[in-house]
Amino acid sequence: MTSWPRRLSEALGRDPIYGVLLVLPLTIWVFATLIYPLAEAVRLSLLDVGYVGMPGSFVGLRNYMETMTDSEFIRSTRITLVWTVLNTVGIVVTGFVAALILNQDYRGKAFIRNWIILPWVFPSVVLATLGKWVLDPTLGLANYLLIQIGIIDRGISFLGSPIHAIYMTSALNVWRWFPFFTVIFLAALQTVPREQHESAQMDGATRFGRLIHIDVPSIAPVMKVAVLISSLWSINIFDLIWLLTRGGPAFSTTTLPIFIYLKGFQEFRISLAATAAVIMFVALVIFGVLYVRGLLAEDLEV
Repeated sequence: MTSWPRRLSEALGRDPIYGVLLVLPLTIWVFATLIYPLAEAVRLSLLDVGYVGMPGSFVGLRNYMETMTDSEFIRSTRITLVWTVLNTVGIVVTGFVAALILNQDYRGKAFIRNWIILPWVFPSVVLATLGKWVLDPTLGLANYLLIQIGIIDRGISFLGSPIHAIYMTSALNVWRWFPFFTVIFLAALQTVPREQHESAQMDGATRFGRLIHIDVPSIAPVMKVAVLISSLWSINIFDLIWLLTRGGPAFSTTTLPIFIYLKGFQEFRISLAATAAVIMFVALVIFGVLYVRGLLAEDLEV
């Protein structure tokens, strides 16, 4: 008696229509969530539309010229780059250090491994609420500890200062995302043969030397992919920044996603918001393609 997977495979081989029907739901989903919104954003960027649903006249590339020369857009782009670098470096470094610690043998390791993922599963609104409480200038835990230690003599408004806000929001985002990459790095570290460490140790290599010459090169491909993923995710963060600072104070945390929201739904300039979104999308695609090509070129050289 022929099993159903084999019968399905034979049916697909005889009639390609079955294959089309199988991928049709996914195709519809991709079109509805990616292709159509992108096409609509491109269409709106070529029109002069203020409100959602309103007709607009065709203006060609005027919106692109206006956006590219807009001082607010340029400022948001610069802040986005700073935000992305802070988060990517923080996430990758913290995740790698945590993975190294979890890769050691000690009591309670299993418990820590099970619960380190907890910050990653927190909803953004919960994380933002906790962050505001911890960083509150009068009742916050952070200021209380700093005052008790003697580092400061009065509370600091971490989220209310243009100097501190970008760093504090980045720190909270790193705290949220580093457990995810810790798990990835830990899995990669556990594939490194113990024989390499034992041989290097017999040759007199220190723990730091084994880290630099064995662990890091062994998981370098995973770390490079993690840099790409964390960069793309960080650039697109909207919810946490909005819940913490709403892009302030003094626009110090107004990244491109915040800029697009403000332009479209507070200034009611939908076409300019769509234009900024298209520019951001194109920039991300170019960055991703160049980064992946660089990785592939390195693999070919090796």
